Amino acid sequence: MTVNIDFSVLDKRWNQSLPNFKKIISNASNNVFDELNQFKDKNYEISFMMVDNKYIKELNANYRSKDRATNVLSFPMIDKNSLKHENILGDVVISIDKILSESKDLKIEVDEYLAKISIHGILHLLGYDHVSDNDYEVMNRVEEKIIKKII
Repeated sequence: MTVNIDFSVLDKRWNQSLPNFKKIISNASNNVFDELNQFKDKNYEISFMMVDNKYIKELNANYRSKDRATNVLSFPMIDKNSLKHENILGDVVISIDKILSESKDLKIEVDEYLAKISIHGILHLLGYDHVSDNDYEVMNRVEEKIIKKII
């Protein structure tokens, strides 16, 4: 099993503030798939967009009708039944502004917080959600188990 990751960097501060962001995200991605047995048999592709608050706020407003910036958005492939796209999981969009400010507010190392947010975004691509309390608990448990392996 391999995870092919494509990075689109739309804000140069990613390279300045977190020059190792690709390594952090790649490591987080590999740990997600190592943990989840049901996804071990295939190769996957994920696209990460590294953006700022302005960009992610526009996406959040357009796709979720929430006119505010957020730390991560996930866009799973719509046609999961198509053989042509079954290994392409979708896009994860992460805001540099939120990663830097929230890690500081939460008193978490920025690298660890980026790993946690990346894991969260990937889990959304894999069908995990936190709409109900039960869904939240399941997703949070998986997320915490994976992050503990990384740190």
